[in-house]
Amino acid sequence: MLSYRHGFHAGNSADVLKHMVLIFCLDYLAQKEKPCLCIDTHAGAGSYPLPGVFSAKKREWEGGIGKLSGVDSLSGNGKAPGPDRQQIPAMIRRYLDITGLSNGAAPATAAALSYPGSPEIIRRLLRRQDRGCCFELHPEDFAALDALLGGDRRFTLRREDGFAGLKKLLPPLSRRGLILIDPPYEVKDDYTRLPRALSDALKRFPTGTYIIWHPLLHTDPRPGPVETASFQETLLGLYNGNRLGIEFYTAPKDSPPANSPRGMYGSGLVLFNPPWTLKPALEESLPFLGEILGIGKDGWKLQ
Repeated sequence: MLSYRHGFHAGNSADVLKHMVLIFCLDYLAQKEKPCLCIDTHAGAGSYPLPGVFSAKKREWEGGIGKLSGVDSLSGNGKAPGPDRQQIPAMIRRYLDITGLSNGAAPATAAALSYPGSPEIIRRLLRRQDRGCCFELHPEDFAALDALLGGDRRFTLRREDGFAGLKKLLPPLSRRGLILIDPPYEVKDDYTRLPRALSDALKRFPTGTYIIWHPLLHTDPRPGPVETASFQETLLGLYNGNRLGIEFYTAPKDSPPANSPRGMYGSGLVLFNPPWTLKPALEESLPFLGEILGIGKDGWKLQ
């Protein structure tokens, strides 16, 4: 099973992919002056010290933001040289700048390092006229999230189930919004609840920008009869408009890591109403990211 706490996986390759796409979409929405509502249905604590209790256990960040930024390894093996900034595609440079982990600008040691989760990234990009709403059920993570964002009047924080709470917020008054859905997939019900919640959200707000993260697993975790369509294909089938599916591979599908939950060999994103400029930016960025964090320059797919 995947761990419920975002902190276990903070800064890993899945976070890199998810957050660089989130930043790109938020930048695009900010090109118009009209207010935007940003919703995070499974927010987590919002920010994570990488030598912290959770991130230090699995140290997944070392294979993600650690490699990309050239930050010191917690293992004490010295500083791994990050890629030359001039060779990094613009989309990835922007991600590194917003997270504060640009190569050469990152803290000299991991002890000084903190990775911003999606609520903190949204906070950094939210304008004065925009609003944010974050859902989080875990009491400790909600307390940390409240300490981080509770004083920001642009945000509403809800200790509620994000799937159930989403319908209360749609459509936003401005008719402009971004919805990030990043559930833990801790229980199999997430795989059935998510499509239902997403289908309802699309009926209420079909013009919103939706970003949905999901793991790529060797063993299909969905309950019930065996599905012929992949989970990503099922999600893409919910919407006939502008949509995009992204897969990023960190291991071969036929030989995933033995210690990975159900054989996780990468992660995926499904987007509805993404910026028209996103696909060409990904076509430039994913080969580079694949060589640094994945299985090679061809270790990705867009559909």
